[in-house]
Amino acid sequence: MKEKGVIVIGIGNPNFKDDGVGLRVVEELEKKGIKDTVKYLNIDLKVIDSMRGYKKAIIVDAMKTGAEPGTIVEFNGRTTWKNVYASGTHSMSIFEVIRIGYEVFPEEMPDEVKIIGIEGEEVLSLGMELTPSVEKVIPEVVEKILNEMQEHSGKIG
Repeated sequence: MKEKGVIVIGIGNPNFKDDGVGLRVVEELEKKGIKDTVKYLNIDLKVIDSMRGYKKAIIVDAMKTGAEPGTIVEFNGRTTWKNVYASGTHSMSIFEVIRIGYEVFPEEMPDEVKIIGIEGEEVLSLGMELTPSVEKVIPEVVEKILNEMQEHSGKIG
């Protein structure tokens, strides 16, 4: 049932400074011709529908783990991390949504779900601009995703 390759899901609210970084990463990927992308303002069950049928999902979001702002943190999406706060504007934990997806649609969910979190400096402050520490890592995250896509399918796009 998994016929599609890799989907990239950007999550965040561009009105809360660094919380919008997931959306910005996806926008940069789209500029490079990547078509299997989706952007959401918050996390809820619609994320499951986006992943169904794909072999791999990469989710990009701002995180608050206590690391230095701009730090890139990677998680296995099938693991529950109780001490990770996935920014302040989301209605559900991404880890809970993924768990529900595997319970309800075990055959349709991706074989692999990777979460790429970018440590935010300001995720609750109003503003459309990312902080410099978060803005500067966008190219690195985009390159990381492109490399993952190429390793997975042998091609980009």
